[in-house]
Amino acid sequence: MLIDLAKLYGLSGQVAIVTGGAQGMGEAIARFLAGMGATIAIADVKFEKAEQVAAAIRAEGGKATAYDVDMSKEDQVVALVAGVRASEGRIDILVNNAGWQDRRYIEDTTSEFWDHIMNTNLRGPAMASREVVKVMRADRTKGRIVNISSNSALHATAPSLYAYSTSKAGVAGLTRATALETAKDGIRVNAICPGNTTTPGQMTATGPDFPPEQIAAFMPPIGRTGTPEDIASAVLYLATDASAFVTGQTLVVDGGMLTC
Repeated sequence: MLIDLAKLYGLSGQVAIVTGGAQGMGEAIARFLAGMGATIAIADVKFEKAEQVAAAIRAEGGKATAYDVDMSKEDQVVALVAGVRASEGRIDILVNNAGWQDRRYIEDTTSEFWDHIMNTNLRGPAMASREVVKVMRADRTKGRIVNISSNSALHATAPSLYAYSTSKAGVAGLTRATALETAKDGIRVNAICPGNTTTPGQMTATGPDFPPEQIAAFMPPIGRTGTPEDIASAVLYLATDASAFVTGQTLVVDGGMLTC
């Protein structure tokens, strides 16, 4: 019997929260999941852009709603999860995509800068995962959580990413810890580690510019930078039954950079 790929990857009737879904990788992820039938809650501090993405998905026959959320604020994260559960009746998928890649060299890293990066990139996903796990356990939902980490969590990629790389390494650790605690509930938790991905406007860094020779070194062996769709494809795999036996893993999607 031929495999029914539509069933394997289908998300009809399921509800997904995508944080940082207003643009870049988050927008692509929201579109991919909506394209397979999921109802999408797009959470972003850039609310007007999130509304535009949600409207575009609805115009194309999908289901999506925008939520105005700063993922560094715990009360807003708690309200997001409660609001989506109340509105949609369930939560099946959480994609912790929201992040900030501001840059500072070690000597220029203030405690305020450090806290901002950690609160957005690590504390936000941790709080969102905590709240979603509560809902999934209460509803006995065999849900999926996909965290967006970075290949810089596994290999130092550039100077001035002192705080960012640390936060993304924390996301990888968060993934494994959450997966261990929730496996018995049928909740699967995995992470994706993107490499050099062209995402205009997604993470607007204000730190030092990289020198030209270092930018050239960022080109992956595969010969091109990644696209938001490259990352969204990997998220779709981890968010569906196609990855039913996968949990606690970090999938590197970087065009071969870590082979160097």
